Amino acid sequence: MHDWNWSDWNDPDGGIIRLWGTVATVILPRELRPRDDWDGVAFLLNDEEIEAWNEEDAMEKRSRGAAAQLAIEGGGDFARMLERMLPLDLVKAGRFPDPEPRRLFNLALKGELPHYFVEPDTDDEEWVKFLEAWGDEAARLSRLAGQLFVRRSWRKALKEALKESSPPKGIAEDVADQLSYAATLSTAWWRRSEAMLNSDLRRQRDLRLAGRLRGSLASLRDSGVSSPVLIVPLASAWKSDFLAILKEEPDPEHLEALSAEGD
Repeated sequence: MHDWNWSDWNDPDGGIIRLWGTVATVILPRELRPRDDWDGVAFLLNDEEIEAWNEEDAMEKRSRGAAAQLAIEGGGDFARMLERMLPLDLVKAGRFPDPEPRRLFNLALKGELPHYFVEPDTDDEEWVKFLEAWGDEAARLSRLAGQLFVRRSWRKALKEALKESSPPKGIAEDVADQLSYAATLSTAWWRRSEAMLNSDLRRQRDLRLAGRLRGSLASLRDSGVSSPVLIVPLASAWKSDFLAILKEEPDPEHLEALSAEGD
């Protein structure tokens, strides 16, 4: 069943990491957004994402829907997801930059709140080795899978996600049904993306990111915030697995917030 609620993990060193599952490219209704009582925001992304967001913003200002069309032309499971989302008339889907993470980033800038991009840079040797292993695994799977197999795999992932779908509560039924379908599509895309990593690589990635999240929370505590709340937007389908990793309490890895200008 799709979980429309956020999940709080209480760090034994103090503070809360709030995992909030989002739906890719979808603007969620206000009723489904978490409270604005957080002290900082962390993204499971590299800080180069800021430039990508700005480029997508500029593209959309020049021509509404251009970024989605470009993504569809690129093909793959993400394109399959978008093609099924865009006809939904009661849901604001297929929006770029990814609206909910971008909204939190803008809120942090406006409120001069700390914000963190926890994916390591490419000058981090350990992370580079991980990325190389990821690339090798993706290439191996790509060679094994023909286009027909890929389409069948998408249909299978979508069918499985549909079985787990559930509409959110507290909003109009027809809107809730479309949001549920959009979330199903997002879940299918995410699971297909994750299939490009074996379980060992996924665990290696998640442990590293979780440790850097704990380091981000420690940075908030060190700044003088008492019992800080660090909100973390991530794919809804990733939330339960990532929460399980946090519960293993990986060692915190020091991380400093970006400046108010986002650089």
